[in-house]
Amino acid sequence: MKEKMFVELQHTRVYEKIVDQIRELIENGTLKPNDRLPSERDLAQQLGCSRTSLREACRVLESEGLIVSKAGGGRFVQQVDQRFTLTYQVNPVDLLERTAVIHFLEAREALEPKIVELACDRATEEDIVKIERALLSMKEKLKYPEEKVEADSNFHLALAEATHNFVFESMMEMNMHLYRQVRKQTLKSTDRYTESLQEHKEIIDAIKAGDKKRAIQAMRIHLHHLKDSVLGLINKEE
Repeated sequence: MKEKMFVELQHTRVYEKIVDQIRELIENGTLKPNDRLPSERDLAQQLGCSRTSLREACRVLESEGLIVSKAGGGRFVQQVDQRFTLTYQVNPVDLLERTAVIHFLEAREALEPKIVELACDRATEEDIVKIERALLSMKEKLKYPEEKVEADSNFHLALAEATHNFVFESMMEMNMHLYRQVRKQTLKSTDRYTESLQEHKEIIDAIKAGDKKRAIQAMRIHLHHLKDSVLGLINKEE
């Protein structure tokens, strides 16, 4: 029996673990340039994950130039200069077309105020505890800059879960790699991260009070500041 190349995963939110596993296989030479990955169905079975999570992971790997999709031909490992293997000095905002970044932010401005509005009505005590834990994690990550983005992401995912609408939750989860790429740059500044932390606190305080108007306004302010930060980065690069 042929030995499995991939290791089965155990968690529901697994696309980052898939990315890490494929990166490692490329780095250690198990997967070589021009190697074809197994079919989507076979690879999902080997990993024990959904095809949605696998596609999300592949989008991240493609954005980083590690794999390439060929129409009708599957996904292949890219030829990577060994001097720069898995080392990236590119601004993550540049990994996405700038128009796509703006569209992504516009979508968030439409989506997330509705998420906090519903959370005001539907959040359970368990949801509130989870959101507060995410906020506490954000405070702790001030000491660990490389972990700021993940803590920030978890907060917004917890908000989506508090709507008890699986579509909102799925939409947020499916676009987390776009979210993280943008936030890697905007959260580099300790001052901006501290401001963002306060904005998140105002959002959760409004949800706990069941104050929809205040929650919506707090989210809009947060997203407005995020958009200003991103536009500032884009304009700086031009």
